[in-house]
Amino acid sequence: MNASRLIAILLVLGTVVWVGSAYLGDDPAEAANTSEQQAAQADEQTAKPRASVRTITSKAVDHVDYLRISGRTEAVISVEIRAETEARVTEIGATKGQTVKKGDLIAKLSVDDRQARVEKARALVAQRELEHSAAKSLAAKNYRSKTGVAQTLALLEEAKADLTIARTELNNTEIRAPFDGIVENRPAEIGDLLSIGDPVATMIQADPMLVVAQVPEHSISAIELGQLASVSLYDGTRYDGIVRYTARVSDNNTRTFRVEVEINNADLKIPDGMTAELEIPVGTKRAHQVLPSVLTLNDDGELGVRAITDGNKVDFLPVELQGGSRERVWIGGLPQEFELIVVGHDWVKEGALVNVVHLETDEAGLPIAPDPASIDGENGTTISERTAQ
Repeated sequence: MNASRLIAILLVLGTVVWVGSAYLGDDPAEAANTSEQQAAQADEQTAKPRASVRTITSKAVDHVDYLRISGRTEAVISVEIRAETEARVTEIGATKGQTVKKGDLIAKLSVDDRQARVEKARALVAQRELEHSAAKSLAAKNYRSKTGVAQTLALLEEAKADLTIARTELNNTEIRAPFDGIVENRPAEIGDLLSIGDPVATMIQADPMLVVAQVPEHSISAIELGQLASVSLYDGTRYDGIVRYTARVSDNNTRTFRVEVEINNADLKIPDGMTAELEIPVGTKRAHQVLPSVLTLNDDGELGVRAITDGNKVDFLPVELQGGSRERVWIGGLPQEFELIVVGHDWVKEGALVNVVHLETDEAGLPIAPDPASIDGENGTTISERTAQ
């Protein structure tokens, strides 16, 4: 091997050793600095105070479980009144939207020759009565056969039937309300020529009013006839009602069952077709009643609450909403009794160690807590506590 090649190999080996020395060991000065930084961070974490949270002891109690479902109002009776004879409209007795009593005139049709037909039929009845009476007298003296008497009786009954038909035709010219209600629609106007079966008016009976909803098949068995129900209308008004009908056959398209709740509408203020929400009690459940503000979401988007476990450690508990209002909600799927964080739950994470301040509760089991606006978002202490510190 010549000298130039040997020198080149030595230079390459020296370069490799110099570059690799950076990976084979740390600089003692840098290692000392790193140890000092880690010790400083550990001291800082040790010195940093724990966050403070406020808790109450939440206990599950029995509460009424409600089936809540949307529906709509519906008139208990809705009838389309149609013409029963052919004639022209000559008079209107009720306008659209008018409240009427049973028997009130809605529309009147032209009589034409119907009155004359009645008089003719009445005269024929009188004639047949005389003929039948004479036949019976003659038959009693054996001057008329029983067959002749029967024939005059048949003619009399036929005349009476014709009189009834003529009177019915005459009566059909006056279209009257079949029940107390409201004229919802009245397409017939003066001068219209109506045929048999043409619509004259639509009437509804709005008292009582029905609230109709479609109940899922898994809930229909919990509803019983005659049980109480609460109805909230779209305008915010509430009514108490009674379940008066539950379908025994489901809708083939939706697999739901029709349920009707009857509510009072004596003042006729509730219109047909308004959106409504039904609340029907379907049993009792064990649940916790809490303020809506204690609910939170974890990193996976689950709804739940944060609680304290042994060692003042924070834990997240998923919940099942079981109804309530804006002021208080019912939640299930929780232990019978646990320590619930009511203030500071949004500032701590699962597994964190915290300082716990237990709060007293009122008669309803809800916390008597300080104003959340006075809580420091960094450590959970109140402004007055920080001032004292």
